[in-house]
Amino acid sequence: MAIGPRRLFPGWRMVGVAFLANLLSTGTTFYVFNAFLLPLCQARGWTRAEVNAAPMLGFVLGLMAQFVYGSLFWRVGPRALMVAGCLVSSVAFIFLGRVQDLGAFYGLYTLLYLGNGAMNGIVANTVVANWFVRRRGLALGLATAGMSVSGVVLPYLALVILEGLGLEAAFLFIGLLPLGLAPLAWVTVRPAPESLGLLPDGDPLPPDDRERWLHQEGAAPEVMWTVGRLLRAPAFWRLGAVYSLAMMGAVGVTYQLAPRFQDLGLDGRQAVLLTALTAALATAGKFLWGWLCDLMQPRRVVAALLLAKALGLGLGLVTGSQAALWAFIIVFGLAMGGVMSTFPIIAAHLFGRQDFWRVYRLLVLFLALQGLGYLVMGQSFSRTGSYDLAFWVFMALDLLACLLALGLPVGRLYSPPGPPGPHHPC
Repeated sequence: MAIGPRRLFPGWRMVGVAFLANLLSTGTTFYVFNAFLLPLCQARGWTRAEVNAAPMLGFVLGLMAQFVYGSLFWRVGPRALMVAGCLVSSVAFIFLGRVQDLGAFYGLYTLLYLGNGAMNGIVANTVVANWFVRRRGLALGLATAGMSVSGVVLPYLALVILEGLGLEAAFLFIGLLPLGLAPLAWVTVRPAPESLGLLPDGDPLPPDDRERWLHQEGAAPEVMWTVGRLLRAPAFWRLGAVYSLAMMGAVGVTYQLAPRFQDLGLDGRQAVLLTALTAALATAGKFLWGWLCDLMQPRRVVAALLLAKALGLGLGLVTGSQAALWAFIIVFGLAMGGVMSTFPIIAAHLFGRQDFWRVYRLLVLFLALQGLGYLVMGQSFSRTGSYDLAFWVFMALDLLACLLALGLPVGRLYSPPGPPGPHHPC
């Protein structure tokens, strides 16, 4: 397939699909509950802590499924995974608004996480990482920006539908959105540029390599980073620790940001609008921090954003000041947005494009610890009547993660000596 010099590099279409997958998956499991949390508690008689347990349980099981999705990436293909994920997510979200039993709510929330994990996460990030090298930071920054754009769009959309048509209708309308992504993913997504006769960033693929890909219908690269080699690499453990600590505060605070604003005296609509603004700034942060990773050492970029995130949380502890409130929204929003955009960037930077899916499926397991962020926020409010204690805990964790990030290697790592792994066909 000849690609003319004026034709848009197909990798940007992969970025577009990944953007939408991140928007819908993050929005339906995370941001939209800024609008649904209090109405659900009032309608079902549940407490905030009980509702907060749903994403904690769902996220842990969803992360475990990421290991499976990583293994299926080359066997089943990202298109099939994304389509299946869209269908499962849509059904699960619609029925979340109809169940009356808390146990059933937990089960559907877990199913929602499993479906969304096949749409975004390792599947979407591996596709984008495969298509880019020189502009990987920008590409992954744009793709992961969908996570924050969902916070701009879905909570307010949910609030409008909820106020006009009720709780179940809001769950129904938003639950139908993932169905629209399924055909687009099937038509657009390809696992790697080699399948279209290209190399990453649009460079032409040598004829011999092209024939091999066409003959084998694509091929996964030779295994360099096996599980055993990764477990012996200190950078693997350090990188996992950095992001597990950073994500606790990111998800814990953002999941209950609107209730936090309401506790400060704002009404429901104002709280949701400020949450959307924070998410909009996080969108800009994903682009900003990803772009900076293309220009300088990723470890320094990560350390800087973690320091900024801790500063933002400190500003959030200042009450009775409009200036401090706006400073919190700006600083925390920009910094928080860079956490999940830089995670796949620095993983690919350290371990390489060819083994990205194999390494990333293990790295994301560290993020199971971020489920503690929901617990910390819920327990902070239940025991003290405010989220201040949780903010202090998250500040300390961010500073620790900042120090760990500075100790990461500067450049590409290579696996320790040992026999290479097997070559897997696509």
